[in-house]
This record gives sequence, C-alpha cells and structure tokens, in this order.
Amino acid sequence: MKLLLFIILCIPSFLQAQEEDKYLRGAVPEINGKVIFTQTIEAPMLSQEQIFKIAKQWAEQQFVSKDEFKSRVLYENIQKGDLACLGEEYLVFADKALSLDRTKITYQMHLHASPGKCEAKIISINYLYEGENLTAENTITDANALYKNKNKLIRQPGKFRTHTIDLVERLFSGLQTAINPAAKTPTPTPAPVHPSAAIPMATSTPVTPAPLQGFKQISPEQIPGNIIRLLSQDWMLITAGTADRFNTMTASWGGLGHLYNKPVTFCFINPARYTYQFMEKEDTYTLTFYTEAYRDVLKYCGSHSGKDTDKIKESGLTPIVTPNGSPAFSEAWLIIECRKLVSQSLIPESLGNETLRAEWSGKPMHKMYIGEILNVWVK
Repeated sequence: MKLLLFIILCIPSFLQAQEEDKYLRGAVPEINGKVIFTQTIEAPMLSQEQIFKIAKQWAEQQFVSKDEFKSRVLYENIQKGDLACLGEEYLVFADKALSLDRTKITYQMHLHASPGKCEAKIISINYLYEGENLTAENTITDANALYKNKNKLIRQPGKFRTHTIDLVERLFSGLQTAINPAAKTPTPTPAPVHPSAAIPMATSTPVTPAPLQGFKQISPEQIPGNIIRLLSQDWMLITAGTADRFNTMTASWGGLGHLYNKPVTFCFINPARYTYQFMEKEDTYTLTFYTEAYRDVLKYCGSHSGKDTDKIKESGLTPIVTPNGSPAFSEAWLIIECRKLVSQSLIPESLGNETLRAEWSGKPMHKMYIGEILNVWVK
C-alpha cells in the first residue's frame, strides 16, 4: 500500500519532468552564435506557387497590426517563393489580481516556398522587459537559461525560454496546419454559394466519441488568427446535435469575446435553417475552421440541402466527436467547443441602422447564441 501511494505521488513530478524536457539542453538552436528556429513543412503534392499562396494567406492572418503591435508581412516575392514577416506580441509569464508579469517580444519569420515544401525560420528575437531591451542570444540560450548540468532552468531567463519555445511551436504548428491538409483535400466542384449566415446540411451517421487525435488542446486566450477574416472570408461550420444525429452549416457571422467573466463565442442562426432545431435541443455545439484548401468543401456543404440525405458523407468530411459528445470534423484546423450561455432572438427594432431595419422588416430574423468556450483544439 505504501509503495502504491509512493508511485501515485511521484506521477505528477514524472509527468512534469517529461514536459520540461523539451525546454532543456538543445531546445534553443544556435547557428553562428545566433538563435534561429527552423522547420521544414513537406507538401509533396503542391507546387511552389500553391504553397506560397497558402503561406501568404496564413501570414496575413497571423501577422496583423493592432494597437501598439506592428505585426505585418514585410516582404513577398512569389517568383522566388519568399515571405518575410514581423511579429510583435506579449508573452505573459503571470497574470494575477495585483500583478502582471509579461514581456513584449519582437521577431521575424522568414518563409521560403519551393516545390513540395516550405522552409520556415524564426530569427532576430528581442524582448522589451521592464524598460530593458534583451536579445534571445543573451537570454534564452543554453548558456544563459540553464544551470551547468543543463537539466534545470534558471528561473528568470527560464521563463523567457519556455514561453518563446511555446510561441515558436504555435507558429510552426499553425503554418503546418495551413499547408499540409492541402495535399489531401477532396476536390468536389459544386456551384458557388454565398454563406450569408448559415446553410444547412445533416447526417444520420453515428459517430463514436473518442480523443481528438492529431489535435492539441489550447486555452481560449491562445486562439490564433484574425477572427474577422476567419469568419467573413474563410467561413466556418456550426455543428450541433449528438453522436447519433447532428447537423452542420456554413456560416460567416459571429465573433469572440468575454462575457460574465467567461471567454465566449457569438454565432447567429435563422430559425428557418435545419440546424436551428439541433441548437435549440442540445446544450453544446462546435465551431470549426478550415484552411483555404477546403474552400470547395465548404461551398459543397453550402450548396446542398441535408434535410433528407447524408451530405456529410458526400462532402468527404470525417465526423469526430469531442470527449463531451459534441460533433466536429477531423479536417478542421481549429475546433471551438461551446456551451450555450445566452440565446436571444433578434427583432428589426433592435437594429440601429435604418437601412438594415428596413431590409429585415417583416422577415424572420436570426437568433443569437452566445456560447461559453469549453475547449479549444488546434492542429
């Protein structure tokens, strides 16, 4: 009994040690005295131009100027396949009621597209911390952030090192998610359709709940991308129901926010849509996002009715179910699982814009769903 208790007590320390190993010796690569993170993303079925266009779209979503941050695409050359981007953001070390410990990080990300692959580099990493300028070379290298035996992080530079490595992993993972699925995309060619707010599709194919293989769970604060572009240009699928029967629809209205001290999403469904009855009946639902490579799939979903046939099967999408039982699709690069927090039907009188009020007068309006974010997964 004592031995069993000892083993149980040791498990958390063992798991923590495994997790911390990725931050130790050699985790920060140096080339000629400079910190340079590199990653090669393979996409054998894609041309240089295809990879460049996907990488450029991802970069334009990732590197967006906002407030004090001047993130942007600095340079592009489609003939050579080159992109250079500037990234600026905060790395938050601790956020407590009376204290906020964070640093501003600035870096460059260089991308080079060639037939079948994309080579990515993250260089020129600098920090602004408590009024002091620091470089990655003098802060997060093995010599500066690890003790002599290289098996433990020094506390102050260690926090810079771990958060920088996490940022690099997120960037490389996001780029890989954008590029890799393109080589495996189904190629239906339906007539185009505008996703005005939501287009229905249904399935009766049962799906067994299972862990989300191939996805990494992140916090809502780490959701990547520009949500306005993700919705208005890239679109999403709203999916509600159970593992036995569910429905999904293409949507381009919604948002992210904070309400009642909870991270939330906003989406809108017209009561005429087939998915509406599933949203009304169930407490949870998912919002899923896809790369440009799945544009035709989303058009296909939006141009066919799912009331009487299993259009999910015909679309080529692969249904999966979260551990909570919410349906989603394995082709998504981002899955947000929500629980209904507020449901409110809109009325024309609530519209402040006179043109919109006149346009919707006498028409059935959408119902707004504000959902508490339960889980977020990315590839």
